[in-house]
Amino acid sequence: MKRDHLSECGGCGSQHPFFLCNVRHRGTYRRLCPSCVLKNHPGSFCPVCFEVYSDSPPPSHQRLMCFKCPSISHLACAGGPANAYPGARYQCPPCSSPNFSFFSNAHSNSNSAVNRDSALALVAASRIASASMNKAAAVARVEAERRAKDASLARKRAREALERLAYLVSKDKDSKGVAASVAADHRIKSIPDASVAVSSQKRLKEENFGSNGVFSVRPVSKQLQHPQSNNGNEG
Repeated sequence: MKRDHLSECGGCGSQHPFFLCNVRHRGTYRRLCPSCVLKNHPGSFCPVCFEVYSDSPPPSHQRLMCFKCPSISHLACAGGPANAYPGARYQCPPCSSPNFSFFSNAHSNSNSAVNRDSALALVAASRIASASMNKAAAVARVEAERRAKDASLARKRAREALERLAYLVSKDKDSKGVAASVAADHRIKSIPDASVAVSSQKRLKEENFGSNGVFSVRPVSKQLQHPQSNNGNEG
């Protein structure tokens, strides 16, 4: 037969006849029976009258502390001053009796009646569990707000990084475009103008053939025409 884990205490492993409490104990969320809730929070209530210390325990002159555990009892509930105990060592009811139980009359039958002390213990365990979960909720809320702020900051930084990247890419494209334009202009300027080339060819042709297309002969200088006469005169 399978055991019902929803009704099984996460501390003692027993199936409590009343109910289980959700608590946050030592940084973990657990489902504990009322008895384990009280045992794990000994300094949060008086083990005699089961009054839960909401804000702070009673003043030092109105309380007795167990020398075996952190339990704090009312001086009136303990039955006398601290010097009334041998060696001034007070023991709370759970520590004074090895077989102590907060629910001594509890049975496996959930319909069984509970006495006054068991009812007070149930109320105390419920209040302690409620306070524990309220603190856990406050801590979780603060943690969620912190993570939300971190996520918002990370999103902002990512957006700025993308904008910076887009700016650099655009700037790189612009610089490459300017360089390509300058190179194209340089190539165009290095190519001679067609009209200049045609004009040069036409002028050269006219010099060689004349304007009417007839080859023109330049007159030879007189010195070249009568070389002998010049030589004879010199002789």
